[in-house]
Amino acid sequence: MLALFDFDDTLVSRSVAIRRWARLLARREGMPEDTVQAIVEADQKGARPREEFLTMVRSLPGIRMTEAEIRDWYAASYSTCYGTEEESIQALTLLRDAGWKIGVVTNGSNARTSQKLFRSGLTPLIDALCVAEDVGVCKPDRRIFEEAARRCGVELAGWMIGDAPVEDILGGVQAGLRTAWLRRGRSWNGMTPRPDIEVDSVLEAAVTIVNTPRRALSD
Repeated sequence: MLALFDFDDTLVSRSVAIRRWARLLARREGMPEDTVQAIVEADQKGARPREEFLTMVRSLPGIRMTEAEIRDWYAASYSTCYGTEEESIQALTLLRDAGWKIGVVTNGSNARTSQKLFRSGLTPLIDALCVAEDVGVCKPDRRIFEEAARRCGVELAGWMIGDAPVEDILGGVQAGLRTAWLRRGRSWNGMTPRPDIEVDSVLEAAVTIVNTPRRALSD
């Protein structure tokens, strides 16, 4: 039994972390509070490449650091903006106690993801971390899900849980997995295959998965 999870804004709150980092930077540089929102918007929910993002941040009025300094400071400070994720700990513990193998599948970087996992308290609860940077392919490519299953030592059969309609849900469907979508206050757009379940938290997803009869996985 395999449960694969997206990472940012699924198991951990990336949106909270980037805002914390923006506040740290604003305080460090003595910038006004409205700068925080400008930094958050420049981040584009993580979609903007980091070099481009940091170049935009460096151009904001009041930034005194050089480009090299802000890159180094970001690398050293960003992961510290993540903290213990109690609800995700409960969710993964519930699944592990029920005999599920747990993998994390992410398009992020290996080093940074490992740091975030440690700070969030989730490292001891996962069986495999599968990062696009290492595998050479990104979600929704089926091969990254296959590699995650291989690293967990089980067949590619079970669930994919995430917040991204394409990377997580479409990717999971194409990999033959059941899917759970963290809606985060959104409505399904109907442009990709609908998830098997829509949930408001990873804990809700874990409870539903544990209570789904095992035979339903092969229906």
